[in-house]
Amino acid sequence: MDSDRTIMPMNDQSGQPAGFGDLIRTFLRISLLGFGGPNAHIALMLDEVVDRKGWITRQHFMHLVAATNLLPGPNSSEVAIHIGYTQRGWRGAFATGLSFLLPTLIMVTVLSALYFSYGSLPSVEGIFWGLKPAVLAVILAAGWKLGKTALGFPENQEWHLFLLALGGIGVSFFYSGSEVPAMAAGGLLTWLLFKRTSGVGGPGTPPPPAPKGGQQSRLSTAALPFALPPAAAASGMTPVIGSGLTSALGASGFLGVLGSLGSLPSLFLLTLGAGAVLFGGGYMLVALIEPFVVESAGWLTADQFLDGIALTQAVPGPIVTLVAFVGYGVAGVPGAIVATAGIYIPSFMAVLAVAPHLEKWRQAEGFRAALKGVNAVVAGAILGVGFSLLPPAVPDPWAAGLFLLSLLALLRFRVQALWVVGGGLLAGIIHFVLIR
Repeated sequence: MDSDRTIMPMNDQSGQPAGFGDLIRTFLRISLLGFGGPNAHIALMLDEVVDRKGWITRQHFMHLVAATNLLPGPNSSEVAIHIGYTQRGWRGAFATGLSFLLPTLIMVTVLSALYFSYGSLPSVEGIFWGLKPAVLAVILAAGWKLGKTALGFPENQEWHLFLLALGGIGVSFFYSGSEVPAMAAGGLLTWLLFKRTSGVGGPGTPPPPAPKGGQQSRLSTAALPFALPPAAAASGMTPVIGSGLTSALGASGFLGVLGSLGSLPSLFLLTLGAGAVLFGGGYMLVALIEPFVVESAGWLTADQFLDGIALTQAVPGPIVTLVAFVGYGVAGVPGAIVATAGIYIPSFMAVLAVAPHLEKWRQAEGFRAALKGVNAVVAGAILGVGFSLLPPAVPDPWAAGLFLLSLLALLRFRVQALWVVGGGLLAGIIHFVLIR
């Protein structure tokens, strides 16, 4: 594995890579205030890692987001892992990944213990009154910033990228769950346009360098047999493979094998398999594990499973820690740990397999062309998610005022996103106390 010295050039910005302490502190903060799902997490990372810390450029950040959207697993967690890798190699990847994961795991496990002891969840909906508009402002501000970068606004004349961004907005607003195929289609389109205008063989092939002893360029994807060629990923092969594996995961044969094992081995294999085929965001996890958890194994009742979804939405951090709730219901604290390990192992493996080579791929013009299309759709999808959240996040004029104030603070006065979310949480607590 590369040493820290060989990792340093991967940092776009000048200066030394971030220290381990700074990486851990930053992602602990993001995790603890990471309400609102993966789009909110990515927005917070953009603000902290790019705008505040300057660890990587916005373009590099978008490349990471685009690449992780084509990998199985929880996207925001994989972005966190990948950012750590750019700074400190595999050790940095584990530092950021675990820092982002552990606070949520601890909170979900504690709340699960209370739930299974007392059979109910505390009401926190009132607190969300102030949190939702603040998080919505963070998401829309990030979508605007990423959109400007993806489209090269206002200098860019590539109108197909603008159309792809509009398509991303439409897909996330009207066809939620289809974002990954849309991103793949966007990448394929921009790669084909690049290939037609440049005559280069594909995204994995850079412009021909001056020959050196007849050796093939190190950037060729033929030298990377373990990875899908970018053209294959952009053509939608990754989601198709994921879809096929998802069907296999739900097959009666697989469920029968799980049923013959003990609870902890079954729990680990179920979450490991789900993590390996988890495309389309954390909510896809519900469809992957519910048939076995509720129907086949009967570990939880349908009502308990729904309560677990509500619980994971009520805490900051990645929603895939739903498996910790399930695991606790099956085998207490060991079950929560085993289930969480199972869901995250594929994510760490996928990022660590791709990360060492992404820096090489990013230098290939065709690959960068494909990422342009993916990035445009990603930026549009983030904005589309924000627009779809407007009605539930802004239920009254006071919430609307808080939303506009938060948006103004972010875009005009460049207030730190974590402070905006914290302010929204405080406003929600005050509102909850006053209306009780």
